[in-house]
Amino acid sequence: MITIHEKNSTIFDTLGLGALLPSLCTVKEELNGLYELEMEHPYDEWGKWEDIEKERILVASTPRGKQPFRIYHIKPDMNGIQVNARHIFYDLLDNLCLSVSVSSSPQSVLNAIKNAFAFSMPFTFSTSMSGTGSVSASKVNPIAALLSDDEDASSFIKAFGGEILRDGFTVSMKTSIGQDRGVAIRYGKNLVGLEISEDISEVATRIYAYGKDGVAMSGGYRDSPYISSYLYPKIHVFEDSSLTYYELPDAVQNLFAEGCDLPKVNIKANFQMLSQTVEYKEYAVLEEVQLGDVVTVSNVKMGFHKKAKVISYEWDCLLERYNEVELGDFVADLTSSVTSGEKSLSTAVSASTEVKQVYGLITGKVTINDGGLYICVDGNSFDTATKLFHFGKYGLRFSATGTNGSWTTIIDSEGNVLSRM
Repeated sequence: MITIHEKNSTIFDTLGLGALLPSLCTVKEELNGLYELEMEHPYDEWGKWEDIEKERILVASTPRGKQPFRIYHIKPDMNGIQVNARHIFYDLLDNLCLSVSVSSSPQSVLNAIKNAFAFSMPFTFSTSMSGTGSVSASKVNPIAALLSDDEDASSFIKAFGGEILRDGFTVSMKTSIGQDRGVAIRYGKNLVGLEISEDISEVATRIYAYGKDGVAMSGGYRDSPYISSYLYPKIHVFEDSSLTYYELPDAVQNLFAEGCDLPKVNIKANFQMLSQTVEYKEYAVLEEVQLGDVVTVSNVKMGFHKKAKVISYEWDCLLERYNEVELGDFVADLTSSVTSGEKSLSTAVSASTEVKQVYGLITGKVTINDGGLYICVDGNSFDTATKLFHFGKYGLRFSATGTNGSWTTIIDSEGNVLSRM
C-alpha cells in the first residue's frame, strides 16, 4: 500500500491523506548512492490522483520496511500521472553547512556537520564506527559533507569510509550495512535475465617482485594458478622498498590471494525474466539479500570463487519483491570505501593514502604497504624513524633502532601477547 502525507509530516504511522492506487511503483537504491521512487498513477474515479502534489510525501514498501519519499517531479499525460520522489534523506539537499572544521571521532564529526546546518532539520545522525578523522568544508550541502568522494572534497566518507543506512529521518553511518548470509551462486553461461560482465583489463597472472635496495625475489617472478586461463601471461611489476628478499614471496602470494589474477565481476539478476527459465531456482536465493550484503559468486568455467557485494536493487513496492539485484566486486580490506568494482592492482599496492582516508586510525605518521602498517613514534617517515611500530604478518612489533634494526614482537599473528611495553 502506498500512502500520501502532507509535506510537513515527520511521523508516518497513519494513512495520512489516504492510500493511493498506483499502477506501478518501484524504488531504486544504490550503495552510498541514489535512493528514489518512481510511480505511475491513473486518473482514478475516486479522485485519489488529486492528492498528488509536489513536496508531499509518499510512504512505500522497501526491502527494509516502509520508507518516506518526497515528491519532486510530477508529469501528467493522457493516461495518468508520472511521479518521481526522493528518499526523505534528500531533504538535506535544501540545506547548507556553512562551515565545518573538526578532527575527532566519527560521532563527533557527524555532530559537527549537523551543528553547521544553516537551519535545523529533524534528522538524527549516528554511528558506531571508531577512529579519528578530519572534515573541513564550507558552503556545501550536508549530503556532500557526508558522502562526497570528489578528489578535492572533505567528507565523512573520505575520512572514515563506511556505508550509509537511511531509515526515515535517521541517518546511520556503518562500517557495513549488510552481512554475509551464506548466499552463494554459480555462473558459467549467459541466461535470459542474468547479465554478467567480466573485465580482465587489470588482471595480473605473473608478478615480478623487487624489494629493499632493488633486490629481486627468488626466481624473479611468481605465476598465478590461473595463468593458463588467459592467452598470455599478464605481467605486473611489484616494488616495495620496505620488504626484504625473504618477505617478497609472501607479499606476492597475498596479491594473488586478494584476487589480482581474477576478472572483475558485475552481475545483474532480473527476476521477472529469470523466473521464465529452468535455472531460476539457482538464483532465487538472491531474493533474500539486502543492500550491502556479501555474496559468494563462482565461475564454473575458471573454477574460482570470489566475494561480491549487493551494490544496487530495484524493488516493486506493490508486489513487495525485487525486480532486479546487482552484485559488484568486493575487496574486504577496502570495503568501507568501495561501493562498486574492485580496486585495481596498482591501487591496492599503493593504498597507503587511501586507507588512511578510509579508516583515519592514526594521527601520527603512517605508512601502509604490502609489508604492513608502520606507525612512526619519531621522524617523518618509516625510513627515517628510530622508534616505530609495525603491524603485519608477524603480528604487532616494535623497534627502537629503525626499520633495519631489531624488532620486538608484542603480539604475534595468533593474538598471543609476548611482550609488554
